[in-house]
Amino acid sequence: MSLYCNECGSTDLRSAHLQWRDWSKLLALKYPIRCRACKTRSYAPVHVAVQLPRPTHPRIREKRTF
Repeated sequence: MSLYCNECGSTDLRSAHLQWRDWSKLLALKYPIRCRACKTRSYAPVHVAVQLPRPTHPRIREKRTF
């Protein structure tokens, strides 16, 4: 099954972070995904979404005090 963004048509998708509002969708076996091109958030079947890359966090630089 090939996924694509409903907004821009991109196939560059990743799984999204879970939020409190996602629990009802999880009960329906839908998992949040996000388009990397346009940042649109939507839902996909769990068995497909778990195969997508995980979200990454930007590195947080520590403030150096001299």
